[in-house]
Order: sequence, then structure tokens, then C-alpha cells
Amino acid sequence: MNGPENRNTPLPGRFFVLRHGETVFNAARRLQSNAMHTPLTRQGFEQAVMMGQALRGELGERPAVRLHISDTGRALQTASLIAEELGIDWFAAHRTPDLFEIDMGSWIGRGYDDVEAEHGPITLADHLLRPAPDGEDYPAIAARLQHWIDAMGHTGETHIVVMHGISSRVLRGLLAGLAPHPDHGAPIAPSLVQGSIALIENGEETVFFGASRGTKHA
Repeated sequence: MNGPENRNTPLPGRFFVLRHGETVFNAARRLQSNAMHTPLTRQGFEQAVMMGQALRGELGERPAVRLHISDTGRALQTASLIAEELGIDWFAAHRTPDLFEIDMGSWIGRGYDDVEAEHGPITLADHLLRPAPDGEDYPAIAARLQHWIDAMGHTGETHIVVMHGISSRVLRGLLAGLAPHPDHGAPIAPSLVQGSIALIENGEETVFFGASRGTKHA
């Protein structure tokens, strides 16, 4: 499947792209669904609050921002805590399936170890997931995220985007104008730890809060 042509013209405005907080599925090393609600752990709540506090330190209280949320329980939970820290209206957010996580098909809900015992490694180099045979590949993720970018309008505003580990890497790659990954056919930004914030401004990315992931652990 061919993904969208990479567009190197930087979008105006600032994009704070957030990974949701840790969930019970993250803690148990299970593959998550976009339909099933997977609640945040205590650590996940703390991560969300800290992200909100970091954003408040940069943007102030009740900032003029556009809030975008992947329409999943874990992202909505994370965004509610961030909205509370910032004093903004969670109900005014744009909720969309375009920001969903990679769809892992029939592997959804299963433990990493169980799937790998049957199918071999599903965690690839640089903390990427191997697409499931009946799931979504990286060009498909890039296509729906490009649809979101095109539909959003280029108004130069400040955007807060609450989403997921894999899909956020593709979005960040698109926003930063990265070249397609040689093995996966879509632009993919470096991995960040759970509860991190990347800032993309004028096509340049910095790690605003949190850190890049190391190479020893997936």
C-alpha cells in the first residue's frame, strides 16, 4: 500500500504532540485496541498531570489552544487531566479516529509474549511494532494522519494533540517533513518515553517534555 506523498512545506503554528499516560495494558505488556477502553494506571495519571503542568508552565493558564484527542478512552482520560491543569474546556476538543493507534488486527488484547511465541518478534528495531497480518501498516497510518492534517486547516494556531506511541511517531514525521522510513514506507520520528511531549514548530521538532527512548528496552 502506498502512503501519501511526503510534504516538506512546514505547517504554520505549534504542535505539542503527546503520548497518553501508561495504561493497565501497557503495564501488562498487552496489545491495545482502539475500541476497548484500557484505563490509565496510577503512573499514567501522574504522567498526564506532569504533562499538563509542563504545558501550563509554557502556555500559561487558559491558553488559546486547539485540543485534539484520539477518540480512545486512554487518550480521553489523559486529555481530561491535561485540560484540568490548563483550565481549558475538554468538551470543546476535537475527538477523532484519525489519531488512533496502529490497528493490530487479531493480535489485539493478547500479550506480547503469547503473540511472539506463535509469530516471532513483533517489536522491531527502534521500538517499532511489526504490523499484524490482518492489521494496519505504516503507510495506512500515514494516510489517515495526512487526512487529519489536510482537514485541520493551516491557521498558525497552537495545537495540543493527545494520542499514542506508534501513531504519534508517524504524525511527528509528517509534521517535520521526514523522509519515508526505508523499511516501512512512511515518515517515522524517534521513539519517546510514555508521557512525553514533542514540539513541532516550523517543521523542526524538539523534545519539549520527557525524553527519547534508549535502545535496550522496547
